[in-house]
Amino acid sequence: MKEMNRREFLTLTGAAVVALSLAGCGGGSYAPPAPAAPTQKELDLLKALNRALEDHWTELGIPQKIRTLSYSQDASDFARHFVSPCVKADKAEVKMTPEQNAAFENEMQERLKALRQKYGAEGALGEGVIGCEYVLGYPALHDYNMKLTIPYEVSGKNFKDAFTKMLNKMKMETRDLGIYCPTVAGTDYMVIVPLSDMRSQHP
Repeated sequence: MKEMNRREFLTLTGAAVVALSLAGCGGGSYAPPAPAAPTQKELDLLKALNRALEDHWTELGIPQKIRTLSYSQDASDFARHFVSPCVKADKAEVKMTPEQNAAFENEMQERLKALRQKYGAEGALGEGVIGCEYVLGYPALHDYNMKLTIPYEVSGKNFKDAFTKMLNKMKMETRDLGIYCPTVAGTDYMVIVPLSDMRSQHP
């Protein structure tokens, strides 16, 4: 048998590592690879949300409540996996089979549990995300349907809708946002996840 040189060995072992990492993802819901950094659309949305938050509290005469929200990779990855059935199907609305839904629920409940443990409490992260009509733990409520609901924009009606929903979900401890802006069936959507780090309250 021909002896492999160093380059061939490295090529084969590198391919094996990739294959194993992909195999480890089998059985769960589909999600596109995690980006190394937020996209420009996501950064623009974060900037617009922070600007709207500052305007909101200033107009109410409560400037002490103004805070700058930061981009959270953990919460963004959660959002990305949460809406993966729509992204995979390239449809804004999908209906999962009971088997597909069970696999999705199992995966997302594990992700939710891990993030809640990491950030200190159940209240750190909710069972739903802003911009998607689906709540973990209640699949029959939606008849196994999932729907993206807020087209992307940084001003106007859709933006105001997203901002109002974000404001209603925020806690005093909320300092981070997960933001994911997929393109599905030719339309850009926004998915937002408020994240509250509560570790200082639950050491």
